[in-house]
Amino acid sequence: MAEKRFYYVVFVGKVSGIYDSWIACSEQVTCFSGAVFKKYRSLEEANNAWTAYVEVHSNVQVPSPQFAQLPTDYPPLLVPVQANMDGQTTSKLPKHCVYIAMLFVGAVIGILIFLVIIYIFF
Repeated sequence: MAEKRFYYVVFVGKVSGIYDSWIACSEQVTCFSGAVFKKYRSLEEANNAWTAYVEVHSNVQVPSPQFAQLPTDYPPLLVPVQANMDGQTTSKLPKHCVYIAMLFVGAVIGILIFLVIIYIFF
C-alpha cells in the first residue's frame, strides 16, 4: 500500500508557501498568532489554492519603511527601527529564550569589566 502524501499551504505564518511535510509546515505556524494553513491531497490542489490566495491578496499594500519621513534631529545611532506590524520577531527562538540570552551576555560583559577594573587598580 502506497503511503499517502499530503501538501500543506501556509497562507499566514512565519514564511508563507507550500510545504511537502507536516514538520516543515509546523515550523512556520507554531507560536505564530493568527496562522492560517491547510492540508491538500495533491500538489496541484495546493498550488491552485496558493495561486488563488496570492491573486486575492496581491492588492494589499504593505507599507515599506520611509526613511525620508524620519525626523532628522536624531543622532545617527538613535534612529528608530520600524518594527514588524504583527509583533513577531525573525528569531526562531521564543522571546523568553532571547531575554535569557541577553541577560547572560550582559552578565558576562559585566564580569569582564569588573575583572579589568580589578586588574588595573589592584
